[in-house]
Amino acid sequence: MMMFIRLSKGKYTKDYVVYLVEGYYDERGKVKQRTLKSFGYLGELTKTNPNALEELKAWAKAATQTKDETEKILVELDLRARPNTALRNYGNVFLEAIYRALKIPEFMNEQQAKTEVEYSLDGILQLLTYSRCLNPASKKRTYEGKGNYFFDLPDFSLDDIYRSLSQLAAMKDNLTLHLHRQLSETAGRDCSLVFYDVTNYHFESDVTEGLRQKGVAKNHMDTGIVQMGLFIDNDGIPITYELFPGNTNDMTTMRPVLERIKREYDLGKITIVADKGNNTGDNLAYIDGEADHYIISQKIRGSGKEFIAVVLDEDGYVANADESFKWKAIERTREAKRRDGTIRKITEHLLCFWSAEEEQYQKAKRGLLDEKIGAFIEKPSLLNASNSFGIKKYFKKIVVDKQTGEILKAKEQFVFNQEKYERDLALDGYYCIVTNDLTLAPLDIIKHYHELSKIEESFRVTKSDLEGRPVYVWTDEHVQGHFLTCYLALVLYRLLQRKLENKYPIHQIKEALNGAVVLGMEKDIHLMQETSPIIKELMELHQIDFDYKYIRNETLRHALKKISSQ
Repeated sequence: MMMFIRLSKGKYTKDYVVYLVEGYYDERGKVKQRTLKSFGYLGELTKTNPNALEELKAWAKAATQTKDETEKILVELDLRARPNTALRNYGNVFLEAIYRALKIPEFMNEQQAKTEVEYSLDGILQLLTYSRCLNPASKKRTYEGKGNYFFDLPDFSLDDIYRSLSQLAAMKDNLTLHLHRQLSETAGRDCSLVFYDVTNYHFESDVTEGLRQKGVAKNHMDTGIVQMGLFIDNDGIPITYELFPGNTNDMTTMRPVLERIKREYDLGKITIVADKGNNTGDNLAYIDGEADHYIISQKIRGSGKEFIAVVLDEDGYVANADESFKWKAIERTREAKRRDGTIRKITEHLLCFWSAEEEQYQKAKRGLLDEKIGAFIEKPSLLNASNSFGIKKYFKKIVVDKQTGEILKAKEQFVFNQEKYERDLALDGYYCIVTNDLTLAPLDIIKHYHELSKIEESFRVTKSDLEGRPVYVWTDEHVQGHFLTCYLALVLYRLLQRKLENKYPIHQIKEALNGAVVLGMEKDIHLMQETSPIIKELMELHQIDFDYKYIRNETLRHALKKISSQ
């Protein structure tokens, strides 16, 4: 291999064009040449640097000698800044390897055979999923950027992408079940603990119809939202999900999803971990009736004076050495009321805990509450829906003055409930968990419950890294199709994390995959950009040597094909 500088007469000028040229042997051993880069006109180069031509020749000569010098020269020449240069990403190939290992192409082809669809559903699903992982964008921008990745796609149009969302929605349950079975058979699943939670995603519209309804939004935005209930396994890998209209009560979402996975997913005996929003008689009666276990937090505030007295009673608490933490366990029989009105008696442990750290957190969260309450005590008329969040519960509404019997004016109808406020202050630092697994030690119960953060982190990833919100599609079928690609992207990332031994958070992996790019040069040559430690580790795992400074297109494609097929 040899590099040199060539001067060629310009087509429309007497000046010379300066090129960087490579001499090489083709497959038959014949000497060939190809142009790697144009530096522009010689006259323009020498205006700013009279020695430009000599320096370029010296660089080319040095590049012939060592690969390291080649890289140095190409960087110094700043090929990134060259007009019309194409940067193409190959990071998607590591996601594609997992996608293929899960046999999703085979599944998609089987599903497509049952339809009259002519465009490739698998090709579209790959594009939407990899783009959601790497560069989340609208369907239009995703389609326009499909040439930015190193994988061959069949021909389809933007309209085909929108039409495909309805097809994806129709196969959602079958695809999530297929993924579960493939994971169980090939990688193994730990469902000894499963975690459930609900969140919502907002739309860029106030219109409400179908799944898009007004509800209690997590970010307090006054737009239509859709609810998502998600189950994940003990390794944080999603099991399945379900979408609900935005006005659905969180408490009613668990059971329909749980019934489906118990019926179809063959999970065996499981322990379900969830927060207090799922602590309903119907949910607990169903779980206990299926001979499964639950670990669910119990609401304290608002549970009644008798229950609060039990929590605050010091009798039975066991403290640690520095008294920064204490706990007690109470066995009780609970009457869980089902939706149909029937009762199931459950024997469970009520675990009461207090920690200094939790108390500090709750007091800090309270913020300027005292100051605000003082202002409202002086002028109850200031109290309204816009400024009373977290405060109005401490004000009792009265209509008649107890002493005079006089009917009060509207602005005087709120009085401060001192007793309730002081009781809530006393409860800072306390929390309760209930379980029907009487064999678990209290500290194990706490440990399992705190692992619920795995699912909270999954929601954060879906909303931030995968940009699942705001939702720009409107029909229920398109909403379902959109979230299926978000769900699949989350599954691929979780499995990629596991392949990397869970050493990196998803946002770091995403950054590394986005940085896995090559720079298009002349002809079929690509300049390899510096790779991150994560990409190098993935290369080693796939037993691929990418120690190139610049690489021919056919060599690059051969290596990427090897990765995607492993």
